[in-house]
Amino acid sequence: MPNPRSPKGVAGSLVLAAACLAGPIPAAQAQALRTPHQIQWYEAAIAAAGVSVFFLVDNPVRGYMLDHQSTGRDDAADIFRAVGQPEVWALVPVVMMGTGLALKQPGLERAGLRAVTSAALAGGVTAVLKEVFGRVRPNVEGSEPLDFKPFSGNASMPSGHTSAAFGFSASLADDVRPLWAKVGLYALATGTAWSRVYNNEHWTSDVVAGAIIGITSAKLVNGSWQVWGIRPPAIFSNGHEVTVSWQGTF
Repeated sequence: MPNPRSPKGVAGSLVLAAACLAGPIPAAQAQALRTPHQIQWYEAAIAAAGVSVFFLVDNPVRGYMLDHQSTGRDDAADIFRAVGQPEVWALVPVVMMGTGLALKQPGLERAGLRAVTSAALAGGVTAVLKEVFGRVRPNVEGSEPLDFKPFSGNASMPSGHTSAAFGFSASLADDVRPLWAKVGLYALATGTAWSRVYNNEHWTSDVVAGAIIGITSAKLVNGSWQVWGIRPPAIFSNGHEVTVSWQGTF
């Protein structure tokens, strides 16, 4: 039996949950009928301003977390952190895609592909921003929330685990039907964000930025939102293989 505290144990649980909840996944078809929301520059500005507000609580939250460590919380942080690991956000969608191919359920294939694409897109954007911002992590001695050293190799902002977890969870949440399952998926991602702050690996504003990037990535991939006319990936399957194409208007 897999250890529930390990990434493989968490992945196994999520694979089982996805298989039980996804069914024919009608959400994708309904999504295609909607007019996507075009992201505006001011919306990005509002999101950036919102993240900056959390700079005010970065130090107090760090102090609170360090003062309230316990064995139980340590164990919980280890479990939640696993959701942001590639062993989870990549393995679960791959199993979903394989299951969809084997059972000839294209909806399951598409859901798996969207989930891994969302997490990968979020991870790619996060990696670029980490390098650009060069924010010093809170576990570095003497570090402060406003310690930014662009292109220095410091990589605190945004949180990669958080962006991947929210990209993965938000994508699956758009495809599952029960409300409690949607809430559960977002709760897992939120737990990942909490674990990164609890373990003193990230500032609170880092994980807020990661959550925004992850959710935005999922909405772009599933077609709910668009930026610069970029469309979600088109997926075709003949029962033996999956073909993916991605288009945009510039």
